[in-house]
Amino acid sequence: MDGVERLLERDRVHQLLIDAYPALADRIEIDEANPLLKIPTGSGGAVIIWKGEAEGIIRWRLGAPDGEGVKVLEPDSIEEFPRLVGEELGLTG
Repeated sequence: MDGVERLLERDRVHQLLIDAYPALADRIEIDEANPLLKIPTGSGGAVIIWKGEAEGIIRWRLGAPDGEGVKVLEPDSIEEFPRLVGEELGLTG
């Protein structure tokens, strides 16, 4: 059941993003089999939101281009993703 829950959470994050930024509706790429969303930045990179395990902890994370590297953010709740995505993409709600 955990896999189904992750996909339902993915759909919830997707809806939160569209509610906050309707213009992203056509840009958000949904991985149909995994808890993952990808939003191309337009400059060759992408903001990626996924749920996975790192260091034994399973949680939602956001990866975004950061100069030559990638920064990873771990919000306390999925409700924080619209704000984080907006900051990373330079959007206003």
